[in-house]
Parts: sequence; C-alpha cells; structure tokens
Amino acid sequence: MTAFILIGLIALISGILFLVAPGMLIKLSGLLNQIVSTDHKTLKYRISVGIIFIIIGLFFLFMAYYFSNPY
Repeated sequence: MTAFILIGLIALISGILFLVAPGMLIKLSGLLNQIVSTDHKTLKYRISVGIIFIIIGLFFLFMAYYFSNPY
C-alpha cells in the first residue's frame, strides 16, 4: 500500500509540475529522467501529459485509500 501512495504522489507532483512549472522540470531533469522522460516531445504536449499524470496519481491514491479501508 505504501507503494501506491508513493507512486501516486510522484505522479501527482509530476503532473502539477508539467502544468504549472515546466521550467522547473527542465532543471530537475537529471532526477526525473529516471521516472519520467522530459524530452522535447513530452514538453511539447505538456498539458496532456500533466493531466494524464494527475489522473494516474489520483487513481493510485484512491487505490491506496480503498485498500486501506475494507468494507
């Protein structure tokens, strides 16, 4: 379950950075290239990529919540 939270937070933060601060992604590209590719095509479609990462992040956080609270 901790992995779901970690992946969800990384995806959510990456998605927000794609939408709000793409310049910061370029600065952090050394670290983020291990997780997400920040090449020119990715930055060209940064809004779509950001929204997809936010959706993935929210999905993983929801799954962590769902698994931690059995009915």
